[in-house]
Amino acid sequence: MNRLLLLLLLGIVSLRSYGQEDGNRSLHYYIETAKENSPLITDYRNQTEIEQSELERLKAMYTHSRLELNGDYLFVPIISKDGGRIAFKWNARSATDYYGYDLGESSGSLHAGATWTQPLLGRSSYKMAQEQAQINTDITNNRIRMEEHQLERSVTEQYLLCLLDKAQMDFTDSVGTVIDCRIEIVRKLVENGLSKQSDLNLLMIEREANAELHIAARQSYHTHLMDLNLLCGIDDATDVALSEINLSVRLRSDREPSLFTEQYRLDSLNTAVSLRSFNLQYKPKLDLFVNGGLQVGDFSGWYRHFGWGAGLTFSWTIFDGRQKRWKERQSGWQQNSIQTYKDNSEYQRNMRIRQCLSELGKYDERERALENQLAEYESVLSDYGKELNVGQVSVLDYITVLRSKIQTEKERLLLRTNKQLVIAAYNYWNW
Repeated sequence: MNRLLLLLLLGIVSLRSYGQEDGNRSLHYYIETAKENSPLITDYRNQTEIEQSELERLKAMYTHSRLELNGDYLFVPIISKDGGRIAFKWNARSATDYYGYDLGESSGSLHAGATWTQPLLGRSSYKMAQEQAQINTDITNNRIRMEEHQLERSVTEQYLLCLLDKAQMDFTDSVGTVIDCRIEIVRKLVENGLSKQSDLNLLMIEREANAELHIAARQSYHTHLMDLNLLCGIDDATDVALSEINLSVRLRSDREPSLFTEQYRLDSLNTAVSLRSFNLQYKPKLDLFVNGGLQVGDFSGWYRHFGWGAGLTFSWTIFDGRQKRWKERQSGWQQNSIQTYKDNSEYQRNMRIRQCLSELGKYDERERALENQLAEYESVLSDYGKELNVGQVSVLDYITVLRSKIQTEKERLLLRTNKQLVIAAYNYWNW
């Protein structure tokens, strides 16, 4: 009984998995996959982790003590001639007749030990490093949002091209059904002598032309779908079905900061923090150090010369040739450039938003006109169809009107896709 229940559950899970795999892929799936596979977004996220690691390193440098092992051994070799014997000595302590450094001024020595240093005034530097790291993290996070926003637009536009091909395939299928129906009717009329064989041949030619349009649309769908997979980092060469979408204009409150202006605000903050960080070098620096070990010049009694010492190191820059003044001027010009770029970016963004709204209004007018035209074509074809059934109208007239309707329908499909593309562009800029 338990095995039967287990097999039943496994069967249900398998059916659900199969249904999910066979289901249409949505725009959300492609957008999320593109974000997940984007190397640039991965790089930005790694930069955030690097920034946090750098902050921990600076914390250790500014606030933690440091212990160093150090040492040096000085050789002062000479060539001695004392006692009439010429000899090479590595470290002579006494000689009267020799070639080499003056032993009264320089002699061999050994120093080996450890030094412990503790910064005493590093808190302000670490606090500034924290502020700088936070701004760098905000800049990186904003770049991630910008890249995700750009991917949303790019993937949406490519997705719409695939849907346009899919709509053209469906349309050619519907046209093919109509032509097949008319062929059967005309064939019966030809058999009864009520229509000419040439009329049937014209419909056959039209069916072949429609079949070629279907093949072209299917090929275009495959090409655009492969480009979509390439954009999203999907390793799949099979044609899959896509879910239909209907984009709508996404409104944003004027009080909400724009994603495009946020980068300039962060750049301005970064410039100000960089200046304050530069000015830290003009504050006093005070370190405590303790060292200990062996320091000898006379190697014969080296074991008696272990010891230790402690002290303070202090530094304070009073004058640097007016570097600080020139740095402040550089910062001011950088702020001016950032403000100029920000104003120009806002101008272009607002112009693009107004352009999109203007185009959407024109697309609505054109779509209404095409729908009226299609309704008239549909009425004429309906009348022609009735007359064609009884052989009262030529097939050539019917095909002429049908081609005109097909062309108008193509224009409407293209117009609807272009309208969706404009909505995608509007939603991109109005963010």
